[in-house]
Amino acid sequence: MSALATPSGNLAAGPGNGLGRLRFGIRVRLFLAFVAVATLSVVACALGWLSYDRLGGTLDEFAESHLPALGVAAKLAEEGGAIIATAPILAGSRTEDEMDAIRDALGRRLTTLRALTDAIEGGVPGLRPVVDSLGRNLAALDGTVRQRLALARRNQEAIERLRWLHADFLDEIDPLVADARFNIQSALASVESGKPSADAVRVLREENRRSEALLQIGANGNLAVGLVARSATLATAELLDDNAGFLDETADRLQRDLTALAGWADGVSLRQLVGQLLDLARGADGSVPALRREELETAAHGQALLAENRDIVARLNGLIARQVQAVEQDSRAAAARSAGAVAFGRSALLASALVSLLVAVLVAWLYVNRNLISRLTRLGDAARAIAAGDLKADIPLGGGDELSDMAAALLVFRDTAIAVEEANAQAIIDNAQAGLAITDAQGVIEFVNPLAAALIAPPGGRDGAGEGKDAGRLADRLDAEGAARVAAFFAQVPHAQMPAGAGGPAPTLSILATGRRPDGGAVPVQVGVRPFWRRQRQRFIVTLTDMTERLEAQHVLERTVQERTTDLRATNDRLERAIAEHQRTERDLREAQAELVQAGKLAALGQLAAGVGHELNQPLAAIRSYAHNGRKLIGLGRVEEAEGNLGKIADLTARMANITNHLKRFARRPDSRLGAVELAPVIQGALSLFGNRLREEAVAVELALPDADPACGTPLRVRAEEVRLEQVLVNLLSNALDAVAGAPVRRILIRAGIVEGGEDGEEGGAVRIEVRDSGSGIAADPVAQIFDPFFTTKPVGTGLGLGLSISYNIVRDFGGVLSVAESGPDGTAFVLTLTRA
Repeated sequence: MSALATPSGNLAAGPGNGLGRLRFGIRVRLFLAFVAVATLSVVACALGWLSYDRLGGTLDEFAESHLPALGVAAKLAEEGGAIIATAPILAGSRTEDEMDAIRDALGRRLTTLRALTDAIEGGVPGLRPVVDSLGRNLAALDGTVRQRLALARRNQEAIERLRWLHADFLDEIDPLVADARFNIQSALASVESGKPSADAVRVLREENRRSEALLQIGANGNLAVGLVARSATLATAELLDDNAGFLDETADRLQRDLTALAGWADGVSLRQLVGQLLDLARGADGSVPALRREELETAAHGQALLAENRDIVARLNGLIARQVQAVEQDSRAAAARSAGAVAFGRSALLASALVSLLVAVLVAWLYVNRNLISRLTRLGDAARAIAAGDLKADIPLGGGDELSDMAAALLVFRDTAIAVEEANAQAIIDNAQAGLAITDAQGVIEFVNPLAAALIAPPGGRDGAGEGKDAGRLADRLDAEGAARVAAFFAQVPHAQMPAGAGGPAPTLSILATGRRPDGGAVPVQVGVRPFWRRQRQRFIVTLTDMTERLEAQHVLERTVQERTTDLRATNDRLERAIAEHQRTERDLREAQAELVQAGKLAALGQLAAGVGHELNQPLAAIRSYAHNGRKLIGLGRVEEAEGNLGKIADLTARMANITNHLKRFARRPDSRLGAVELAPVIQGALSLFGNRLREEAVAVELALPDADPACGTPLRVRAEEVRLEQVLVNLLSNALDAVAGAPVRRILIRAGIVEGGEDGEEGGAVRIEVRDSGSGIAADPVAQIFDPFFTTKPVGTGLGLGLSISYNIVRDFGGVLSVAESGPDGTAFVLTLTRA
């Protein structure tokens, strides 16, 4: 079937139709349906616009007339509430600055309130008088607070005056009491002496009376001061009255006691102070109780003004509430009108939506589903079946629209695919460079190409190329073992009805078997079997590869590998013998090095023998002298002095023991194990071996050692072995002493420190030990050879050149580095870098 469409897609030629005949295709039908739905949508939009227009008019009315009134009412209520909240703070102000700040805030609130009143004056009658009353109330409250603060300030001044007056009172009465007691004691002494006189008795009585009066005045004065101070902080008038009663009684007792001192010249100042105290207690003007009473009355007046303030604001809120109620009534009416407009719009939109939905359902069900979708479904099923390999699938034809044209095209495609598949399959199999065969699900051969026929010829020499099912089974053309494995594979593979891959990997078989050539000769064959699908039916493709050359190559490779393995085993035996010989040589070298190190230490001890002998001769001479003197002292009976000499002899003996123990420890063979070695004792031990030489040659030694490791506070330690480390330092010190022997300035510097952050290319966490001399230095050429064995810059007969070489190897065994830091006319510096422990 062929078709020809016009540019508009509505004119087509088909069976039984003349060219140019008008037809309604899918495009025209869907276009008319969409036009109908769009028309209904426009109608729905028009109805919605009308309802929203009515709603918008109502909302505009509400926004222009009611919202401003509600906003002003809310602001009035806010300002009134702020005034109610701020007025008590003004009444409770403690300072004038605080009062001024609160008064300014209230003034701004009142100004805002008056401005809002002017804005809403026409809508709320009687609002202006209430606001004016509120202003007068706040002004009166401000005056009351000012008066209360002034009274509080005067009261505080009176209390301060009371403190100073109390201090003067105590300063005045204490000496008077002391004088009275002294006079009483004098009079009592005169009476007790047995010679009483009339004057003494009179003085005793007079002083006793004055002493009692002074004590009463002191007690009542202190009580009066406490009562006056208490009256300044009482919270109610009743408590103030009770305190005033006690204060009056105390003042009366003070005045009564003062009469006992009348005419006494020494009591004039006391009487004046008590008078001032009585003025503060109950004076007519400026007494502390009177000031406190007036302050309480002012505070009570302020509380009354606050209550009046709350009443005024309540009246203001009542006026605002009435205004809000009126606005709410208008708002409810506007909301009712808005609800009517919304209900009309909702009904109109619902009706138009139902009509649109009905039209859409009719179009979808009557045309799209029953005419288009069902035909498209059948056409899609046919296309999927063809794509899956079912080239016999039924293709629905019929109708006079675009779908019928697609069905005709699909039919042509299916027929073409069948012809192409058959031609391609035959060409691929015939021209393949490997043996190929096709079997059914039971392993029966359906086709073999020429290469496969040459590898699995049928029994009797028949040519099976191109034969059909009478060619027999694949298993019949292989040896017994291969036939059993092929038969087992076909028996285990399930006979699926869908293409493999949907539920997992496809089963495969790959074996090495023996086939048969057409002449009857056996041939090794690699057999591979894999399922595939063709036109909804499961088939198996068999690949056959001649393995004759590959097996021969494998045999040659195995022989070659066996020969190479024999050669490698012999070579390995020779290497093991060479390694064992090398290990023996290394042990011999290590033993020789240890002997050399020990010889170097003994040589150093030999060089130090003279100095050590001098170190021992001095205490021996002193011991001989102390022993001789002790014997004579014992003979003279001076045992205590002899015991002193014996103690000195014991100290010198201990000193000699330390020297010999150090020499024995230095001379013994070192331990091969490394550990944490404290640095300072090792340096001191090395220096002790050169004590006599340093003194005789007048060489100054400067030590710069850290007191402790800054990281942990313990003494600085390095990873080494103590005896070998001391030998390295002895060698370096010996070379330094030789270098400064003829120098004008003889100085040796030993400095140690922790290397931080990789100084001079060294890693962090190491310890750097520097031995620097003030000699003439080493020439540039010998510096490069300074650590070579038997290399020396000393004259013949003064050294073997082994000290630095031995030291270098010892430090290397420690995991450290020994190097020449610098050398020149000012001296040479050797640097020893060890791991920090």
